[in-house]
Amino acid sequence: MEINKRDYQISLCIPTNGVSEWVFPVLDSIYNQGVSEELFEVIVTDNGKNMIFREEMLQYAENKKNMIYRVTDAPLFLNEIEAYKSAGGKFIKFINHRTILLAGALKQLISFAEENEAGKPIIYFSNGVLGLSPQIKYCETFSDFVENLSYWSSWSTGMGIWKSDFEKLPAGTEFNELFPHTTILFSERNREKYIIDDRVFLEEQRVGKIAKGRYDLFHAFAVEYPAIIRDLYRSGDIRKTTFSHVLQKNLKLIAFFYHGYVMKGKETSYDLSGFENAMDIFYSRETVLREAEKLIAGKNHNESD
Repeated sequence: MEINKRDYQISLCIPTNGVSEWVFPVLDSIYNQGVSEELFEVIVTDNGKNMIFREEMLQYAENKKNMIYRVTDAPLFLNEIEAYKSAGGKFIKFINHRTILLAGALKQLISFAEENEAGKPIIYFSNGVLGLSPQIKYCETFSDFVENLSYWSSWSTGMGIWKSDFEKLPAGTEFNELFPHTTILFSERNREKYIIDDRVFLEEQRVGKIAKGRYDLFHAFAVEYPAIIRDLYRSGDIRKTTFSHVLQKNLKLIAFFYHGYVMKGKETSYDLSGFENAMDIFYSRETVLREAEKLIAGKNHNESD
């Protein structure tokens, strides 16, 4: 019997550009959870050109009544939006195509959807990166939510949204091509409850030498992302202190990238050529270099210990 799409508690959305070595372990980690397939669905949207992967996906999906596999030409991270459009579950959870679900994670995510369906709080699953204690933090206002997330709101892995909230987005909504998830996460600014859930549900696979990203890294984090935060401040949705806090934390992230990929020459597939053009908009070159030098000093100090 066909399962009614609208009966699913949760849709797990996996946008990909077609890397078999990553995606199939992720899918196996979902289907090996021992959860009834009547409670969840899996959406895989593929904007890659890997024909072997397409054939493998079609074979994998053939025996899964609760799986949708779609090929799309949506550019870059807008592939994520295509996955959300196909989702029919009451709650949508983004799953990075490199991250496997830990045992019991799916059951916990479904429990969240069931228990919070009435109030529909805004939620971000930070997966342990914030080191919160207790692990679940309730924020009183949208500005508190943005401030506590800091630059992690740029990280798609934590993204989750109620399907009804996604459907409320106006027709013609312009999603940031690099951070569409952030556009969606910040779309509801007057909800009664905002939650940051820092429990660990996912584990990133070792990716080896397969390219993780090819976009202009410094333009993304020194221009595009802070512009999103600036617009929240201009619209009056966050406090000035929140705006300053997030930009300062984001500066340290940019310095971390510069230290690792430029100064140390760490191997990466990101485009690093846009650094100079990205400066003097939100951050100066001198400020970034100064923060990067602090990282060097800190590392040398640790080594001497």
